[in-house]
Amino acid sequence: MSDFNLFQQICIQIFTANLAGAFFGTEKFLQRAIDAAANHAVDKYLAKYGWKITWGPRVWKSPDSHFYEGLDNCWMITMAPGVVYPDGAKYDTYVVAIAGTAVFSAKDWVQEDFGVDHVIPFDAFTKTFKEGPIIEPQKTPKTGEGPFCAWGTAWGAYQIVTNTSPEGNPGAGTTILQYLAGLNKDGGDFRVIFTGHSLGGALSPFLSLAAKANSLIPALATTPDNILTFPAAGATPGDGLLGDAYGKLFPVSGPGGYQQWNTNLFNTLDIVPQAWSTDDTQDRFLDKIVGIYGTLEGKIHHQIEGMVGKAKSRAEASGIIYQPIEGNPFTGTPPDHPPKRFLKFIFEAVKQHTKAYHDEVGVGKVLAQIYLVAASIKEVEKKNARQAAMGMPVIRFAADLMEGDEDDSSEVPEGNGGDFKAGIPDDNLDGIPEGANTAYPYDCILDA
Repeated sequence: MSDFNLFQQICIQIFTANLAGAFFGTEKFLQRAIDAAANHAVDKYLAKYGWKITWGPRVWKSPDSHFYEGLDNCWMITMAPGVVYPDGAKYDTYVVAIAGTAVFSAKDWVQEDFGVDHVIPFDAFTKTFKEGPIIEPQKTPKTGEGPFCAWGTAWGAYQIVTNTSPEGNPGAGTTILQYLAGLNKDGGDFRVIFTGHSLGGALSPFLSLAAKANSLIPALATTPDNILTFPAAGATPGDGLLGDAYGKLFPVSGPGGYQQWNTNLFNTLDIVPQAWSTDDTQDRFLDKIVGIYGTLEGKIHHQIEGMVGKAKSRAEASGIIYQPIEGNPFTGTPPDHPPKRFLKFIFEAVKQHTKAYHDEVGVGKVLAQIYLVAASIKEVEKKNARQAAMGMPVIRFAADLMEGDEDDSSEVPEGNGGDFKAGIPDDNLDGIPEGANTAYPYDCILDA
């Protein structure tokens, strides 16, 4: 078995949590799938480094969601004693791993990822994490002083900090705030790392900033630099003031490459980190999505350009200019040629948002095995291309476009509620990734 460096060990954890977004089903069975995946990841790949799950995992799915929708959030905490860092320092380490975009969860694509048209004051909201009561953020006109965060990001953070670990799992009945506040150690002896991918790549810097600014981990109040972040593929959570506040408290450090703390690891071919900045002086902004896979022609150019326009209008309605936190870019393997049809664009977007990261950090084969474990839970089903699109910024507007694709004669999968089609004819994919099932974009993970 390969040896994994610390960053790879953390990536196995966050990418495992993020696999939850590839499936749909009831909360009970999605919980069963992620429990199986997380336990397999720890037992087979991480236990030899001392890692164990100490809180969760927790899967949360909105009570008003449908069977064919995915979960809303998934998160867990792991711990390992005496972890050796790249600079030779040694600390007991806790990792708060937050799942990314839960593909086709109505709450995600209407509220969390896409609740960018309203904002709330970050300081006033996160202060309640310590002082209480924590009140669910509401959509109201922009008021108060910045920094401002997207209302949808705040809504996701609210779920993370108020829901408890499920019965039967470590930390049952407690929230992560209670767990972290209860760490009774010398602050110089341990570190806490907030990490996440996709939606988790926005929530992890948000929550780490809240933790440090409000002393939510009392044992680290005098050693706040022992709170670190490792976000990946995150969309922009707020305005420039929020980005500046984060950058001031979380300076970038690390040996280099993908091994960098406190910066958003992002693939330049991934559409998700391009959201939600409309400022073309940034290294990530929405207009880049139109040509991210090369020069598009004809119908698909107008489709993508139209969806980007809708996304920009939504971001601009917030009254702020979204500004990304500092990023750590890499470039995945580009497609052989620009997509000619929208469904191929979806497959490419999913691959660049998932497998490209697995490959960049050298854990692709591991994630392929963990994906199979999650998929083996018979009561959950894989997302199809339309459902995958629903879980990503900008292209979530694609449902109507795909319904009108004259080449698509697919059928509705069993258990899908009749709302979305699944099987996609090969001639409509313009060359799908090798190793991927024609109906399931996330099967690209298996091509390791």
